[in-house]
Amino acid sequence: MAAAEPLRVAATIFPLYDIAREVGGPAVEAILLLPPGASPHTFEPRPASIKALAHAALLLRVGHTLDDWASGMAEATGVGRVVTVDAGVRLRRFADGTVDPHYWLDAGNGKAIARTIAGEIVKLAPETRAGIEARLAAYLRRLDGADAEVRRILADLPSRSIATLHDGFGYFADAYGLTIAAVFEPGAKEPGPRAVADFERRVRAAGIRAIFAEPQLSTNVIRAIAGDLGVSISLLDDLGGVPGRDSFTALLLFDARQVAAALK
Repeated sequence: MAAAEPLRVAATIFPLYDIAREVGGPAVEAILLLPPGASPHTFEPRPASIKALAHAALLLRVGHTLDDWASGMAEATGVGRVVTVDAGVRLRRFADGTVDPHYWLDAGNGKAIARTIAGEIVKLAPETRAGIEARLAAYLRRLDGADAEVRRILADLPSRSIATLHDGFGYFADAYGLTIAAVFEPGAKEPGPRAVADFERRVRAAGIRAIFAEPQLSTNVIRAIAGDLGVSISLLDDLGGVPGRDSFTALLLFDARQVAAALK
């Protein structure tokens, strides 16, 4: 008897893609829509991305405006089911009341996402239940290990205040006891002179020694400001999918080590 074809599961961003392939294993053909290095805030789907989504049974998305571009792609390609993976996640909000969509940057929320994805796979392919449940249990243990390691790395820091280029790390900070004292581009909007002055005031008041940029965003403007403030620029990554951050757990550990190195 021929083996069943793997379930074609697409994900908008790398962390969801990685969790799907870890939980799904051989029962799933995982497809990543957002290329590594691209930003979901500015991504414009290309024909190759739309073609990759064709024949997918399931599309996994973050929702809350971060990857709305995926909805049109799903409709154009006839994806059978589109799921926002925030079930069981306690969503935080920005100052303007909108939902912060970067909820995957917390191993605890990663566990909730993994459970959601496993449940969706089993709904579409009930014959995979035993294997999916076994892989899910193993993956949840690995996430617990990663969570413990992140906490170890971030223990006993001389300061727990950071400044970021973009407001994508609120969940990470909340989960691991950090304070984001200043954000240069809240809501991914270029700040005006008053906002820049407020950012500089906050950085000085908190005694911050490094501003964290992201690989998907330009640092041209922030470099001059960092020079004026006498602070360095370090890197945090909220997406991964590149060497050294080629799994969701590796991404969390990378960010923890970057924070620890900058603050120590």
